Amino acid sequence: MANPAMTAPAPQSSSEAGFSILEMIVAMTILALVLGIASQSIVLASRSIAAAKRQVEAARTVRMMLADYEARVQTAAQPGWTLKTRTIDVAKAKVTAVLIEKPGGAFPSGPFLTFVPAQGPAAP
Repeated sequence: MANPAMTAPAPQSSSEAGFSILEMIVAMTILALVLGIASQSIVLASRSIAAAKRQVEAARTVRMMLADYEARVQTAAQPGWTLKTRTIDVAKAKVTAVLIEKPGGAFPSGPFLTFVPAQGPAAP
């Protein structure tokens, strides 16, 4: 009847079934490294987005300042040089936007706009 060679193989002992503790430690270590790298990438991306938003806001402020200045110059042209400044918070530093113009074509391309570090309060 049943041939002993055709029977199913004997089941393995229970000590060989499943993962060893060393395999689990290695798998958990790799998982921890991957999750750590992924979380750092997310933090870096959110910081970059926040910095980009601050830069866009600073550029928008400068454009508004320039438009406001040009509107005032066109309505009340004054002889001589004009200088306007405005302190702007950019990221972790403060800068001063400086707008210089002389009516009558001193700057052929229009007003001159530059940025300089804001001066802190004078020390006593």
